Amino acid sequence: MKFDFSRIKRTVDVAKLRDATVVVIGNGGAVDLIANLGRSGVTKFKLLDKDIVTDANLCRQGFEQADIGRPKAEAVADRLRRINPEVEVTTLICDFCEMTDEDIDREFGDADLFIFATDHFPAQARGNQVALRLQKPALWLGMYADGVGGEVVFWHPGIDACYRCLVEKRFLAHELAKATGQSLDPPSDGCTIFDIGFLDAIAGPLAIGLLTRGSDSRYGKLIGALGDRNFIQTQIDPDWTINGRRVVREKLGVPDACKEFFAWNTIARTDPESGFKVCPDCEQFRGDAAVPFFHGMPIRMPGKRPATQN
Repeated sequence: MKFDFSRIKRTVDVAKLRDATVVVIGNGGAVDLIANLGRSGVTKFKLLDKDIVTDANLCRQGFEQADIGRPKAEAVADRLRRINPEVEVTTLICDFCEMTDEDIDREFGDADLFIFATDHFPAQARGNQVALRLQKPALWLGMYADGVGGEVVFWHPGIDACYRCLVEKRFLAHELAKATGQSLDPPSDGCTIFDIGFLDAIAGPLAIGLLTRGSDSRYGKLIGALGDRNFIQTQIDPDWTINGRRVVREKLGVPDACKEFFAWNTIARTDPESGFKVCPDCEQFRGDAAVPFFHGMPIRMPGKRPATQN
């Protein structure tokens, strides 16, 4: 069977995608995202998920009746093979947080992109350390409780602010919760397949953009156009707020009198927590440091950075 990519070649650098290896941590909500990356030209995947498919997954994730009882990673791998028999898929049925650095280097050292599509915060946090240590582009997806909104964070070695820099308050909150035996991971109840699909429609182009950065194509230019705006936030429910604030309307400057504004809007931000500082991960893995500057306000002193692409 042969794929004909002629209708997307102006948008997607398929040649680059065919040579790229994509690692996806968390395969449940990412079923359709993974499948659509395969349709777009990616042929090498490494899929990790420790869970099996249950009947409760069918209404929210792209699994089928025949998948029930199977490891999620293997079910997704078979779907990829049905789409394109030429794909190379490796599956790992394990807990990402229990992998050592040696395990990760052995299994994922050839990765061109990490996608962290899990609602388990320790895995997202561990993923930030892995991406920084290996200097690999990465993407984090997160749905908010009840599917009222979501976020996609991306990073590549040419960007100062990593995932932890952008959401340092979240790291602190989870550390406090862990100390008291609690979990702040958002429940997935209320999040529908349409909510997940909406977020996938943002994450997919960003993933291709990271893999083809610098190519003379629409997606190849996407990451350069975003620059350091690597915190993407989307409103799905019209009544969604954060601490009583309608953040999307506020950031877009939409007046309350505007009746046309409703939902399904997205904003790209550089600084969601109003003043990110150099995080411990950047200090440890990149050699960054905070130094006093104007009126004692700290600025980032970058460690060694690789050459960047536009």
